[in-house]
Amino acid sequence: MPKFAKLTDAVTADVVVVGAGYLGLSSALHAAEAGLDVVLLESHQPGFGASGRNTGFVVPSLKTSLGPAEVVGALGADHAGRLLKLVADSGKAVFDLIGRHKIDCEAVQNGWLQPAHSRGAEEALHSRMPRLLLAGVDAEWLDRNAMLKRTGLPSLHGGIRVASGGQITPLAYAHGLARAAISAGVRLFGDSPVKGIEPDGQGWRIRTADGEVRARRVLMTTNALIGNLLPELRASIIPARVFQIATQPLPPALRATLLPDMAPVADTRRHTFALRWSPDGRLVTGGMVPPLPGRMALARRLFASRLRRVVPGLPEIRVDYSWTGVIAGTLDFLPRMMCIKPGIDAVIGCNGRGVALTTALGREIGPWLAGRITDPDLTLPLTAPRPIPFSRISGLGPHLVLPIWEARDAFEARFR
Repeated sequence: MPKFAKLTDAVTADVVVVGAGYLGLSSALHAAEAGLDVVLLESHQPGFGASGRNTGFVVPSLKTSLGPAEVVGALGADHAGRLLKLVADSGKAVFDLIGRHKIDCEAVQNGWLQPAHSRGAEEALHSRMPRLLLAGVDAEWLDRNAMLKRTGLPSLHGGIRVASGGQITPLAYAHGLARAAISAGVRLFGDSPVKGIEPDGQGWRIRTADGEVRARRVLMTTNALIGNLLPELRASIIPARVFQIATQPLPPALRATLLPDMAPVADTRRHTFALRWSPDGRLVTGGMVPPLPGRMALARRLFASRLRRVVPGLPEIRVDYSWTGVIAGTLDFLPRMMCIKPGIDAVIGCNGRGVALTTALGREIGPWLAGRITDPDLTLPLTAPRPIPFSRISGLGPHLVLPIWEARDAFEARFR
């Protein structure tokens, strides 16, 4: 994709979106389609962050720990119902957008599989089915035998298949969204990190190293890569680094039994085991690793070893590719929509569910910026930032508790 030039002039706009990941691209695209003059600023190039560095799962679901009851408890019945519906529709939102704009990203919509890692987790998943169906999730229950046929992974239990899920090639999807946004009239500038945001009459002045934008509204969609630009926003997230690997191309015969439908799988472990086929026949998986020196090499060893433990009948595994990105987490694993100051808003904290959730949120945020949706009608409540205790070192938390999570996962898989 051609490189986007940096902002070198002083320009004006209705809205400035800061951050050209999936959320910023979807929000800018839908805001422009709603009639707004939009400038999108990216400190590097579109998809540079976690949007271009994930495993490519299209997951129409929140984190495993968040069933309908937990979402209602956190948000109240009204907003919980809206969020569950938005999540239920999020897979369709991705693939509809891909179809509408003819985005070439090797998209496959063959469903998403969530098997349980233990008998107890299977019972918990099964108990959620009625409320998931009530929320509009196109889901079906697969018992252990049916799930085995779909996954080829005998250590896993029964679970859920969500028909609207699937997979994409992450960076290609980001580039396709960027082209769609440009076609809709968005002015997208790369290599333009924001250096400051200052009041400017009834609006804001957004300074980059070589230019500036004056606009009445600012939308922050940086997710974990906020830096020190807005300290109150940085203090509201837990930045967690995740790693991914891709094996060498594997024998085609393996595809007949392992994920034969090309439906990606992510189980219910605290340290999720996730797996999909790439279009060229590689296995793609990932997760977190302890905060030790040489983490990329460690990730390659750990995830290759995990593949050998979980997937039967694998030949000798070679890791051909590995990459890393940073996701934004929250304490309750729910996304946030925040008013930083009047005219400066932020959406952040998708907790590793970014492909589908951010696309769907952007589809709502664009019309909201244009005044077609009012604050009380938003899916997420518009709140003030909620600082996380010890936020400067909060990113270490998930990695430090990783051994505890893995020990509990292993105990439950064996005894519960």
